[in-house]
Amino acid sequence: MPTGQAQIGEALVATPPPGPVAGTDYPRSRPEFEEFFPHEDACAAYLERLSWPDGFVCPACGVVGEPWRGSRRRLVCRRCQQTSVTAGTIFQGTRTPLAHWFEAAWLIATAEHGVSARHLQHHLGLASYETAWAMLHRYRRAMVRSGRPRLSGTVEVTTAAFGGRLATTVAVAVEERDGGEPGRVRMQRVPGTRPDDLAAFAVWSVEPGTLVRTGRLDAAERLAERGYRTPPHGDDGRSRSGLTRAQDVVARLHRWLDATHSGAVSPDQLDWYLDEFTFRFNRRRATHRGLLFYRLLEEAVVTPPLPYRSVTAPPPFSR
Repeated sequence: MPTGQAQIGEALVATPPPGPVAGTDYPRSRPEFEEFFPHEDACAAYLERLSWPDGFVCPACGVVGEPWRGSRRRLVCRRCQQTSVTAGTIFQGTRTPLAHWFEAAWLIATAEHGVSARHLQHHLGLASYETAWAMLHRYRRAMVRSGRPRLSGTVEVTTAAFGGRLATTVAVAVEERDGGEPGRVRMQRVPGTRPDDLAAFAVWSVEPGTLVRTGRLDAAERLAERGYRTPPHGDDGRSRSGLTRAQDVVARLHRWLDATHSGAVSPDQLDWYLDEFTFRFNRRRATHRGLLFYRLLEEAVVTPPLPYRSVTAPPPFSR
């Protein structure tokens, strides 16, 4: 019988591959983290394992097989060219030791509310605040999982203002779960609060056919045009159901920005922080913080390089 299949009656049912194992694929504690990564070569070997779990595959020509190993952790394809464990990742071109990158990832994953750039600078002993700030932003971009599914079922969608006098509008979508708890969330800066802004955000974040609650009659038509269902509204034009889950998430986001980052977040950079909050919120029930570390690095090796000028440039409204 082929590997990965189990026979049930006369049908063959594919079994999912095993997930990462605590203590083998990722550290479970701070002491185990230090045992996993005692030096730079251990960090590089871990990135290689994440990049090519089934063995090296040349990213240029696709040849499979053990590469030649050069200095400075270069991997040389036996057919065409050289590469490295950091090429094509958020670590490409970095002058910061991988040990610092791994320490930052561990802090991000294990600190309940995350870390600020100032705290990371002091913790790692970095001479430059900008280096710590850019590291965190690159990790935040990796927190947006590639190919992640849109929300479904029943979803609450609302907008909120952030940033005081120069307020920026953020759209928030929250899945409804039994028991009143919010499920997964999606967030994004939007140009404003018009029905078209809300509908465009729904297309980005919510599967068509989903029941979308906005509390706004003026947005219902735009949502219907894009294939969404909306609840009935009363004579006053308001939805008969509140948006308690979405409002709860907005309140939590405000508290997190104030507590961890002292509210000092530029409107142009807000999307990066929304990515981190989403990553944390959607994994708030994780029992192993080390698994969050694993997932963060797993995404970091498939996230394209991000030059510093791209980190400092304001992202577009639609990504």
